[in-house]
Amino acid sequence: MDKWFIQQGLERAHGARELFTICGNGKQVRDVLFATDLVRCYYAAVEHIEEARGEAFNIGGGAENSLSLLELFGFVEKELGVRMEYRQLPPRASDQKVFIANNGKAERIFGWRPVLDKETGVRNMIRWMSGNA
Repeated sequence: MDKWFIQQGLERAHGARELFTICGNGKQVRDVLFATDLVRCYYAAVEHIEEARGEAFNIGGGAENSLSLLELFGFVEKELGVRMEYRQLPPRASDQKVFIANNGKAERIFGWRPVLDKETGVRNMIRWMSGNA
């Protein structure tokens, strides 16, 4: 999920009224992976470099950390006490309706899996962006 949508929520919390746009109906699903988990993944791969060398890995937040744009908007609305008002554009031809990474290979080869859940991660992102606006 793009921090751009969280920025839209923060702007609404500060009085912005201009609609933002989304492509498609908002039901597109993505998994979310937070930087702390990604850094842990890199370190785990390096610690197991002999097994990981030359391999390709599908890395993301996984099914338990997936959500649609509409779910993200609902979460941001609840956290910030705002209404995420937007204008819908047609879907992008190349946009995937669902993308969820399968981290199974990384877990098998070097024991990595994300630990930060999506709610905590989005809350942390809101807090970080609030202090760094």
